Amino acid sequence: MPTRFQCFDDPAIILKQPMCLSNLSKDLAGRLTRPRVRRERRQTPACETLKTLQTLELKVAPHRPCDAESNFQFSGTLVVKWLVSAFERDGGRRGFHSGDFTWTGALGLKVTGRLSGVTNVGTHRKPAFTDCQTCDTRGVMEGKLCGRVLSSRDATLRGAQVIAAYRLRFKPSEEGAQGDVRTTLEGVVIRFCRR
Repeated sequence: MPTRFQCFDDPAIILKQPMCLSNLSKDLAGRLTRPRVRRERRQTPACETLKTLQTLELKVAPHRPCDAESNFQFSGTLVVKWLVSAFERDGGRRGFHSGDFTWTGALGLKVTGRLSGVTNVGTHRKPAFTDCQTCDTRGVMEGKLCGRVLSSRDATLRGAQVIAAYRLRFKPSEEGAQGDVRTTLEGVVIRFCRR
């Protein structure tokens, strides 16, 4: 099973830690494997839950003009070997997901971390946005990705943190997501400064 990961999102540490930020903007495309499915029925409270386990493999490319030139190393491959999802009754309904990833890129870049979020939701809706989604938009995973750079030939990247929002589009089915996916990722790379 994957290892435990702690996201760099503690308010007190963010306030005190000297850091430099750079834009991370990527387009990702790839595949979700056919899910291994488990159905659960409970009586107290009465409910049905669908759980799935699958692998997600994505090719990562820069998205201009928002991707910082300094983050070219992050083009490569992002793999989630254990993507676990839980849905209310079936894969066409609301759910949530989580998985630990390994992201490999240029110049020996290796990032590990966790992505997690909600499934079959539409947050880009009225009243905050134009009506481009409904609250129950199917075939969408939205969430937060947090990672840490384990290795890179660029010394300023070693130990850096990555925090990003992602939106993944998939073809929904009663057994959950599978097949080709497209993803947008928008975030920051956080390099820590010497005091």
